Amino acid sequence: MIQEQAIKVKRGFVDRPWGQVHYRTAGSGSALVITHKTYFSSRSFIRVIPLLASHFRVIVLDTPGQGESENPPTQWNIVQYATDLFEVLDILKVEDFYLVGNSTGATIACEAAVICPSRIKKLVLFGMPRWKDEAARQDLRQSPFFYGPPIVKEDGSHYSANWQRIKSLCVGEPPECFEIYFQEVMSRQERTYEGIEAVLRYDETSRLPLISVPTLLMWAMEDTMFVPFIEDTARLVGHSLTKVLHGSPLMYLRDPKLYAETLLGYLKS
Repeated sequence: MIQEQAIKVKRGFVDRPWGQVHYRTAGSGSALVITHKTYFSSRSFIRVIPLLASHFRVIVLDTPGQGESENPPTQWNIVQYATDLFEVLDILKVEDFYLVGNSTGATIACEAAVICPSRIKKLVLFGMPRWKDEAARQDLRQSPFFYGPPIVKEDGSHYSANWQRIKSLCVGEPPECFEIYFQEVMSRQERTYEGIEAVLRYDETSRLPLISVPTLLMWAMEDTMFVPFIEDTARLVGHSLTKVLHGSPLMYLRDPKLYAETLLGYLKS
């Protein structure tokens, strides 16, 4: 069982040649590195970090161009995001580590495990992005909800529209859950969508079979975009374990105990 403790979550920045990368961290011991989905940041993990930090040195990085990390100089591909991840961890003096990737962050984690498996003790891919075909990728590029710069109304009505939409998704949840969710959605910037574009350009079907580290493939039942690919993804990562949880793709925000207990059950086994 997870014991809740008063654990301080600290924040910091790492200087890169092109700008700064922001991160949140807590705990000590073996490093547990977490990467997030596009349009979110390390802030969406602040409810779960304390639950993991009694077991690990937890580090949640804001992907370049998202959260409080600065934009990379150009549109990056997933290899560039993964390479930068290792370089940031070098600066933080992290050698080997456990890696948990969520959505876009799962794609980055997948590539990281392919290009430098010797540094990764165990890998968890939560909601690994998959696509039926090229047409499905193009369809996502046509959706302003997922793709492109944020829609900003002169009268500020985009704030109230998002407020109402997110409020309806957080019925019955703690107020802090809604506040974090809203802040994350409203932090979307002109180039934030480049994280999604990088995923859309990534050939995950050829990279997933190259993963050699112990891997847990996790999905949330409400993740209607990627749940249909569970069996195929498990086939591509033949040595992996599979876990499907009842809940949302934002489980680390909305049900942090279940998310943390599932991770700890695998990482500490």
